[in-house]
Amino acid sequence: MELMIVLAIIGGAAFLMRTGFRAFTKADLVENSTDLAAVMKRTSQLAVEHAQLHRVVIDLDKQVYSVEVCEGQVGIQRNELVRPDEETKKRALEKGKDKLQGNTDQGALLGGDPETAARRAIAIAGHHIADKTCVPVPDPVSGDAEGKGFIRQLSVKKGIKFKEVWVQHRDESVTKGQVAVYFFPLGSSEKSVIEVTDGDEVFTVIAYGLTGRVEL
Repeated sequence: MELMIVLAIIGGAAFLMRTGFRAFTKADLVENSTDLAAVMKRTSQLAVEHAQLHRVVIDLDKQVYSVEVCEGQVGIQRNELVRPDEETKKRALEKGKDKLQGNTDQGALLGGDPETAARRAIAIAGHHIADKTCVPVPDPVSGDAEGKGFIRQLSVKKGIKFKEVWVQHRDESVTKGQVAVYFFPLGSSEKSVIEVTDGDEVFTVIAYGLTGRVEL
């Protein structure tokens, strides 16, 4: 019984020392920030390797981030939403169809599969809300090849969270909701600054536009 008590005391002391050491050295903040920078670097590589637009989507409400690949228009609109508003999309579609009423080329313009036809109608209406379709990138490293993708969660229980995000296509910084950082097929990226904090210290991940270089 005495031996068991001594072992329990030693185990508890070791746990407290480890927790205190990690807090003192900011280990959790370092790990989360380093992983974010690594994922962004890999996203830049994937964009070049596959010659497709890729993006890192950051959800500041859920404190998660993921990697997506996009098909369609490579250009990015000013203050573009991460997920198109369905109601706005529907109104633009109706407007595009109205513009085509009486046009002899209507059948040709709206031919093909329904998704392509919808994009054309919305483009005719003068909107760009459905110019691209983005889906999760499979993560073969973690064994996830089913489309769930690169999804990472910050150590929220340990006080780690996104503080603020600046990206080139947004007029204002983002502190809530979702925001995306885009990486282009030729190796460039959006200029972006992402702050991660534990409530005390702040680590910053920076993406340089011209070269796509990411640093912590």
